[in-house]
Amino acid sequence: MKQLASSIFSVLIFLVCANTCALAQNSYNAASCKQSDVNAVINGPTHNAVDGDTINIPAGNCTWTSGITVPAHIGITIIGNGTPYSDPNTTGASPSCENGTTLTLSGTFTAFVVAPEYGNSTTRLSCMVWSYSSGGVIGTTILGTCTSSGCPNLRMDNITFSNWANHSSGGISYGINAIGDMFGVIDHNTINGSSGTYLQLVEQSNASYLGIGLYGDNSWAQPENFGSANFLFFENNLFNYAGISDNEGSAGGLTKQGGGREIGRYNTFNMDSLNAAIAWHGTESAGRPRGGRAWEFYNNTVTCPAGNYCQAQVGARSGTGMTWGNTTNFPSGSGIGTFENLDTYRTQGNPGGTSWQNACDGASGYDTNDGVTYYSGTITSISGNTITVSGSPGWAVNSWFVNGAPYSVHDVTKGNGAEITSNTSNTITLNLGGGPGAYVPANGDSIQILRATACIDQAGGRGKGVLYNSSCSPAGTGGGCTVVPGNEVSMPSYSWANSFNGATPGFGVVYSDTARVIQNRDFYTENANQAAQTSPTSPFNGTTSIGLGHGTLADRPTTCTTGVGYWATDQGSWNQSGSGEQGELFLCTATNTWSLSYTPYTYPHPLTGASPSPQAPTGLQATVQ
Repeated sequence: MKQLASSIFSVLIFLVCANTCALAQNSYNAASCKQSDVNAVINGPTHNAVDGDTINIPAGNCTWTSGITVPAHIGITIIGNGTPYSDPNTTGASPSCENGTTLTLSGTFTAFVVAPEYGNSTTRLSCMVWSYSSGGVIGTTILGTCTSSGCPNLRMDNITFSNWANHSSGGISYGINAIGDMFGVIDHNTINGSSGTYLQLVEQSNASYLGIGLYGDNSWAQPENFGSANFLFFENNLFNYAGISDNEGSAGGLTKQGGGREIGRYNTFNMDSLNAAIAWHGTESAGRPRGGRAWEFYNNTVTCPAGNYCQAQVGARSGTGMTWGNTTNFPSGSGIGTFENLDTYRTQGNPGGTSWQNACDGASGYDTNDGVTYYSGTITSISGNTITVSGSPGWAVNSWFVNGAPYSVHDVTKGNGAEITSNTSNTITLNLGGGPGAYVPANGDSIQILRATACIDQAGGRGKGVLYNSSCSPAGTGGGCTVVPGNEVSMPSYSWANSFNGATPGFGVVYSDTARVIQNRDFYTENANQAAQTSPTSPFNGTTSIGLGHGTLADRPTTCTTGVGYWATDQGSWNQSGSGEQGELFLCTATNTWSLSYTPYTYPHPLTGASPSPQAPTGLQATVQ
């Protein structure tokens, strides 16, 4: 009788647990793909998720009108039905995932809200179709808590994002997801937008980089750490009329926005004339948050629209980075102005409208200014971008334009200003932009000629600087929030081995909208479609006549000018994909002295499970505030 009772009890337990109990240790099945059933194995009553759990969502097509908040401080895996790709040589989502679990999202909510801490298990979202239906829905908000040792890890993979091109901004601009203070990888996803509509996969920030500060302040106070794990990686994704990123929104409000560090590699982009592959705002338009900090963008393939122009595919409005090995294809009638933009909008006015974002015209205390007032007077007439000034100053032609250190007009009346591009004996032509906050001169305005040699957080040429007190808004140091210059060290951007099929960039591979950012000082670039070295002197001879070269180590120039670079294609072992492609960047750190500067991080990213154990992050530094 006891044995029979035991058997009946076992059968009952089996029936109750058929869809909800652990499949294996820490693995749980939802009863269906409905939001309520998935939530039941994350927040009860069936199961309350703990760190390391795996939540399995069965096949089906379910409409969600509300989202799920994962318990804070943990990392779990939420995975749909199918077999995710792990092959690094495959781009895009897995057909088996596409035919498995589909979540149709309708309403104003966030599908998954996650808040892991450093030291937790990897947060993973995998193997589903997320189809936008209506409303202001957001795919995910994932906000990590970092420490001086690092940030929590994320893997988002094998998800097809369908019909998102027309989605409402949902408070985070044009991004499907908002991710902050996370390292890790976003891989093997397919993002489907539509031509002529802005769409970004992620609004990305590192506002409290290594657990210090807000707004991206510490990210700007630390080195770039190129080649380390200290980035959010995007690899082997397929983007149709969409881009990787922006930083107009965040996973936690303005304090959690800014300082983004991201890497795009081995992705495929089918683009339109509106979207950029990887882009972000600078320290100029979002209030207190800082602009994007650092990037790497390499071995991606971009196809531009037939009969139209692509945007610059690296749209940097702040920060510095490495751009290399990318291929851009131009069907008949298409083209591109430049591949990489290094734009600093504050040289043309005050787009943010606050003292923190005043024009970079020699008057802002956050920029590097020479502190001299070269002229004071008034505007007597205006013609287009050219103003005539009072009196007869008798200036030499173009005396107020110095490439690399231009002068600016600071309008005392308006508290605004813009960079000078040329002058005559009594006229000044200005670099005037459009949009909110752009400088608009007026007759009778009182003006000065001042000079800022570097703008805080400018795009190209600036690196680690002052750590501001994040309790200060606008920025400042110490308890009194003293305004001091960013004092950012020189850190050029480098661009090499990018190929252009069918057309070449009309304004060069790299372009800047300010004369404060110049070639062979703030950025170094190869020529478009520059060939690999055939000898140590051709086509790159180690001088700034070009500035960069690539080829075997044996063909590296024997002499070099400080600052130039050479990509040695037969060095390194970071690429574990089986393709055999390798390479390391050597910089000329002193006359005729080459030093190894940059080795890309292990590919595929170790979190995909398709490569060896991760390399330890290098160059970690923490500053106590």
